[in-house]
Amino acid sequence: MNYILASVILLFTANLTAAPQSIFLFRHSEKLTGNDPHLTDAGKQRAQQLVSLLSKVQPTAVFSTDYNRTIETATPIAEHFNITIQSYDPRDLAAFKHTVLAQDGVVVIVGHSNTTAELAELAKLIAQIDVEKMPETEFNRYFILQSEAQGYQLSDMKMNF
Repeated sequence: MNYILASVILLFTANLTAAPQSIFLFRHSEKLTGNDPHLTDAGKQRAQQLVSLLSKVQPTAVFSTDYNRTIETATPIAEHFNITIQSYDPRDLAAFKHTVLAQDGVVVIVGHSNTTAELAELAKLIAQIDVEKMPETEFNRYFILQSEAQGYQLSDMKMNF
């Protein structure tokens, strides 16, 4: 009985302390036009280059919305690091935040111009930050949330490719 109780307590406390070391927030790469468009050639190239950007951090989880452009941006990362892409609902980012914060290691999230900045804004509950919205034409901006003793530190970054 004590063994079962100890196991349950250990499992419960492990879930309480689980939190990503880093969270990378990317907007999908350049897209074609139309309903649920695919990536352009430039977008496919940028998606491939994200692997190099992430090569030193070894992602443990990759999330994407269920749109062609986000899945195609996340696929090279998932394939390179042998990770299954997990989908999330961009209309319920508050719930998704809890899913992300239950992860360990390095989490990569591929979203949209509105959801990527909004996910970074959700970190305000942890760190007092203001995030400038992303214009529809901006594809080289991304965010990194780094775990610190007092929460997460946000870095607003630009790709050099």
